[in-house]
Amino acid sequence: MLSCSDFAKHALRLELYPKQAEVLDSFFSGSYTQATWALGRRSGKTLMAAVACVYICFVLEDKYKKRVRKGEKWYVLTVANSQDQSRIALNNIRQLILDSPFAQEIVRETADQLEMSNGCVFKAIPTSGRAARGLACCACVFDELAFAVDGDANSGGKGIYDALSPAVAQFGGHGKILELSSPWLTDGLFYQHFKEASSGRFPYLQAVNLPTWEMNPTISTDFLEMERERDPEKFKVEYGAQFAANLSALIASDIVDACVDDKRHALPPSADSQGSYVLALDPARGGVGRDNYTACIVHFENSTLVVDKFHTFAADFEINGRKEVNISAVEDWIKEQHKLYVFDKIVMDQYNSAGTIQALAGELPIEELTWTVGSKIKAFSKMRELFNAGLINIYNHEKALNEIKNLTVVYKAGGQWSVSGGKQTGIDDHAFAMAAAIQAANKEDDVNWLEQFI
Repeated sequence: MLSCSDFAKHALRLELYPKQAEVLDSFFSGSYTQATWALGRRSGKTLMAAVACVYICFVLEDKYKKRVRKGEKWYVLTVANSQDQSRIALNNIRQLILDSPFAQEIVRETADQLEMSNGCVFKAIPTSGRAARGLACCACVFDELAFAVDGDANSGGKGIYDALSPAVAQFGGHGKILELSSPWLTDGLFYQHFKEASSGRFPYLQAVNLPTWEMNPTISTDFLEMERERDPEKFKVEYGAQFAANLSALIASDIVDACVDDKRHALPPSADSQGSYVLALDPARGGVGRDNYTACIVHFENSTLVVDKFHTFAADFEINGRKEVNISAVEDWIKEQHKLYVFDKIVMDQYNSAGTIQALAGELPIEELTWTVGSKIKAFSKMRELFNAGLINIYNHEKALNEIKNLTVVYKAGGQWSVSGGKQTGIDDHAFAMAAAIQAANKEDDVNWLEQFI
């Protein structure tokens, strides 16, 4: 029988890279019915899956026609976390066919389906078990399964897998399930299936775990080294194809220490930098048993972020027998610092900040910073990138440095993550003020951890 890589070369006019060809040929030449491919970014896994689907349709068609009634359609499904994403996978299949002699075999097509003359239908569906009920599914491709969020019985990665696997079983040993993704967490359905397949206990399961540079030899060493230097932890997951632990330090302590300038303290304003300074404030009531109200002033000198000054507001205003920060004194301090530094921007966390923003908006460049999942990912990704590159100059502020070193990344399903210093009070206020300052001072818009992973 014609191998999958030879089919790609001669029928689809596509020359696969050696490892891509090896992985595909191994999947189809052995007794595998299910594969879990944990591959580095830019490995060509989506293209490989498209080749596999077209191979199933035109080379293995006789094996599937025997399992359905005369005239019944048999389906190859592309499944992803959204309908748009599953359509992208379907469009890869569509384009392979359109660029080949098989284009004439298309009898009907829509945005979500591509029907061939031999009864095979390529269909794109989201991760919803309801979308696949009743279909004679001979093969299905789960795209980026590591980032699927498990929902109820009819949605999420597990729901759709549980719905489709019996449909594929209708085709016996010829039914195929292909799960492909960049690795993410050491839990969830994708990791569970990868561990089962790699255990060697199930001869029908194929496990492939290879880094980008083995799958795609066109990726330059210089590019990979640059990415590794920018963020070693992200590089190991994204390009090295290593699964991430659910908890890890945001920035290694020795990396933080390497950026500390012991020769200086807080910096006075410089006339040359006036207009480029950014002030970020992390409001809190302050006082015993509460978070501190902190501020951080930064500016960029070329590509290096200089942390000029941290400030913690005293809790010296008494209300009902408890001391807290005097908001009027905070506003006076902000105005005083603006006269000295001439801030380009002043940002405040949305908590307890509306009154101050309203009071100062007429005379100062002040605005609210709303922390969302996306904005936190962006801010802390940039913070980590700058520390890892040695592009932060920070003075020896013991409290702030300890908070930065104690920041923990909590990785979550769906490709999301969050950062925290812990559940106690007053343990990450300086670090969050600094992250807010970095977010406001950064003029680039190219840091998006989730999009880069996927």
